[in-house]
Amino acid sequence: MKIKQYLGTDMRDALRQIRQDLGPDAVILATRPLGQGVEVSAAIDAAALQNQSATAYIDIHPARDAAVTPAFTLPIPPSVVVEQTAMRDELRTLRQLLERQLGALAWNDFTRREPLRSQVLTELTELGLSRDIAMSVLAELPAQLNAEQAQRLHFALLARRIGECDPLLDAAGAVALVGAAGSGKTTMLAKLALRWLLEHGGEGLSIVMIDDEHIGAADQARSLGRLLGVPSFRFADGAEFAAEAVRFADQKMVLIDTPALSDNAAATELLAAGLSGIRSTVQRMLLLPASAQSGVLDEMVRRAKPLAVTSCAITRFDEAASLGGVLSTLARSHLPVAYVSDGPRIPDDLRPARAHQLVARAVELARLADLQMDAELLAQRYGGQINAAT
Repeated sequence: MKIKQYLGTDMRDALRQIRQDLGPDAVILATRPLGQGVEVSAAIDAAALQNQSATAYIDIHPARDAAVTPAFTLPIPPSVVVEQTAMRDELRTLRQLLERQLGALAWNDFTRREPLRSQVLTELTELGLSRDIAMSVLAELPAQLNAEQAQRLHFALLARRIGECDPLLDAAGAVALVGAAGSGKTTMLAKLALRWLLEHGGEGLSIVMIDDEHIGAADQARSLGRLLGVPSFRFADGAEFAAEAVRFADQKMVLIDTPALSDNAAATELLAAGLSGIRSTVQRMLLLPASAQSGVLDEMVRRAKPLAVTSCAITRFDEAASLGGVLSTLARSHLPVAYVSDGPRIPDDLRPARAHQLVARAVELARLADLQMDAELLAQRYGGQINAAT
């Protein structure tokens, strides 16, 4: 075991010296503040240090090593394999411990040097934002951040990352609703249909449902059309719809309820071909339930990519306890938001989306939840990235 002391002007400087001298496998043993800086004691296993030196030699002399080829190999005894496995596990555990220690030290040093920025990062985390989005917003803050800016600038920067688009019913054509099972496609279809009737009248509106998996899909389509007084059609799949798509060429508005998103590439291609078969412009709107987690929403975006979605709508807005997941997906996917559906009433609970209102609601939900982010959790979440950045 090799132990050394390092003097730095601050913790960041000391950690930089340790990484350069001992490498990433070093373990922090102790820290001691000094009058003009900090003293850090670090250690590294002698074998690990020799491995680093050997690796450096291999990198420098590849041709010499390539010329040496063993004539034969000896079998490795099982006991040696067991020892090697145990050693790898121990090194992995030590590495994880080192990363946590370095992360905690980096976070503590960050909060001491940049109290306003650390507070901003804490508030963004309390919204439920993904780590990458929170860090990217933090990177946009001015170098000389003042207390007034730290109160609301990060929220404004987050809102700026969320695109908006005009309501899809403002222009004639077709709107295809895309989403996973349970995302609220049928309810959104009814809201849009009734909103069209109120604004444009019933002439030129058709309702289409593409679904052959759910029991009662055909009856649901007929019931909705009969209730609204407009023609409704039901097709089994994208291919059947593509064969009949020409009949909707003269319609002012066609509202299309598509099958639930899946990993079935063939079915997705048939649906995409069917939507492209309509002569009028087809706007493809992905429905993102606000109550879902960011990973689930990202998967919806991935599955919808072959359908070339052009916008999105937030559904189940009133059911969400946090909006961090959907805001992260919106910022990451760059999909503009057209509507927010925030209740079951048709068509009252449907309104155009506004980015600043979404962020304001996210802040309100975070305050209602009264989350207190633990310093250890913040260090685990951001310490490694802050340490790497420094």
